Amino acid sequence: MAENTKIENLIKQAQAGDTDAFSYLYDEYFAHIYRYVYYRVNREDVDDVVAQIFMKAWDNLGQFTAREGATFSSWLFKIAHNLVIDQYRKHRSIVELPSDIVDEREAYDPQKVAQNKLDQVVLKEALSHLKEAYRQVIVLKFINGFSNQEVADILKRKEGNVRILQFRALRELKVVLQKMGY
Repeated sequence: MAENTKIENLIKQAQAGDTDAFSYLYDEYFAHIYRYVYYRVNREDVDDVVAQIFMKAWDNLGQFTAREGATFSSWLFKIAHNLVIDQYRKHRSIVELPSDIVDEREAYDPQKVAQNKLDQVVLKEALSHLKEAYRQVIVLKFINGFSNQEVADILKRKEGNVRILQFRALRELKVVLQKMGY
C-alpha cells in the first residue's frame, strides 16, 4: 500500500499546522481505523478509542517521517494498536468480534447481504477460538488489507515473524473452521 503524492503533501501541510489537511487525512483513514478498532474493543468504547487515535496522531504528527516501509497508514495503525492494547489493559477483557458488519458495496443485493452476514457470523465465531496474536494478524492482513511489512510495523515485529504468525494463524483458522463443519 504505497502512499501517493497527494497523501504525502497532505501530511506535510498538516505537519505545518494546516488543520484542513489533517481533516482530509482523517477522512481518508477514518473507515480503516474505525473498522480495526470495531473488531477489537467493546462496542461502547469504539468511538472514544477512534477519537483518541486521531487526537494522538495530530499531537504527534511532527514526529512522523516517511521512510521505506514506514507509511503514514502503518504509523497511524501503530497508534491504533497501542491504544487498543491500552484499552485491553484498562478493561482486562477480550472482546469477541461483532457479527453485524455490513459491506455497503453489496447492500443492494439481498443474496450477497445474507451470505455476508452468515460469513461474518462464522468468521466471528472462528476467530474467537484463536489466540490473540493470530486474531491480530488476520484482522490486519485480511480484513484491513495491510502488507506484511505494514503489519510488522504495527505489531512491532519483524516481517519474517509476521509471515510465520500469519501461516500459523491461517492453519489454526482452517482447523477451527473444519471443526465447525466448514
